[in-house]
Amino acid sequence: MNRSMVSHFVALLGVLFIALNLRGPFTSVAPLLAQIMETLGLNASKGGFVTALPLIALAIFSPVTPKLVNRVGIEPSLIIALFCIAFGIVIRSMGSEYMLYLGTIILGAGIAFGNVLLPSIVKKLFPNKISVITSIYVLVMGIGATFSASSMVPLSQLQLGDVDGWQIALLLNLIFPVTAVIYWWPKLLLGNSKSTQNTDYSVSIKPLLKSPTAWYVTLALGINSFTFYSLAGWLPRILTSFGYTDIQSGYIYGLLQFSTILPGLILIPILSKIRNHVILIIACSSGVTFSLIGLLVIPNLSIFWVVLFGLSNCSTFIVALSFIGLRTLNSEQATALSGMAQSFGYGLAAMGPSLIGYFYTVTNAWELPLFIITIFSGICTIFSALAARKNLIPLGCYLSIQTKAHRQ
Repeated sequence: MNRSMVSHFVALLGVLFIALNLRGPFTSVAPLLAQIMETLGLNASKGGFVTALPLIALAIFSPVTPKLVNRVGIEPSLIIALFCIAFGIVIRSMGSEYMLYLGTIILGAGIAFGNVLLPSIVKKLFPNKISVITSIYVLVMGIGATFSASSMVPLSQLQLGDVDGWQIALLLNLIFPVTAVIYWWPKLLLGNSKSTQNTDYSVSIKPLLKSPTAWYVTLALGINSFTFYSLAGWLPRILTSFGYTDIQSGYIYGLLQFSTILPGLILIPILSKIRNHVILIIACSSGVTFSLIGLLVIPNLSIFWVVLFGLSNCSTFIVALSFIGLRTLNSEQATALSGMAQSFGYGLAAMGPSLIGYFYTVTNAWELPLFIITIFSGICTIFSALAARKNLIPLGCYLSIQTKAHRQ
């Protein structure tokens, strides 16, 4: 193995260590929610708020990331993100209702920073392999999320004095950020990579608001997130209305989560060869629409439709996420676009379950809510196809900021 291959492997390892932190600490709460609610005396509304709070935190803190990068640079921002994740995990595990909320917010801030920074890091380290590396790290995010979620209940059986098992289980999520900090901290101290402080370009979302391409990528990712969380948030209830038992609905919901892991494996060889992403992302996004129509028309095949939805939705997400690097000219621009897309996307995602729940309450049936999600998936296909066109965001978006920096 030559020096170049070793360097690329080391860089990839760093990306994957970050990816492990971006889903697992969130998905670890759901399996323990009943224990947490019982111990802390939370009602159903407060329990639901615990699950919605991460998405709200992501929507709020994603647009803050470019400002953080301007102040300290990409690599230091990454270390701050990892420390936020670690600190949030500790606070969340302290056994208090308010500490649970506070820890989740801090944790959400760290994950928001990481979500925004990772595409820009991929752009910086792997400018010629953006789609493939994006597919790999999304796969690792799914593996981390699955591992964390599946291990929480067994770990909650552990006891340590008066500390509840769920506290121990949540605290053990520290392995993710601690491992990543151990890997990245020496690189920061040694100064192997230059911070974005040394560049002529500032990072800002505001100039991108004038770019149609930036909006296409943002809407493709945002509406895709809306469709996923809108369906996933109510899927067990939808399935029981179709005649499935609670146990069957739970298993099918598990299949949805599992099916989101597979696209990473499937797309890696495809993305390494394909250059025109228009047909690929139309096929992926259309699969979401087709699966939702199938769920409406032939609910007896719900297992098939749910798995198809998970595969298609995550595939769309991977390809659309790679556009953050493919449609930008440098890592600073990628950071700004990532912040814009993910802030808007998670904002939509956070509203989705409530909106769908409202329409169910009004109609007392799932047909209209499912139809609305289907319409959004069709709109997502349009914006995904527009984002897939090879139109770069102009570097001119930064000219005024660059000039200002030089004057200073």
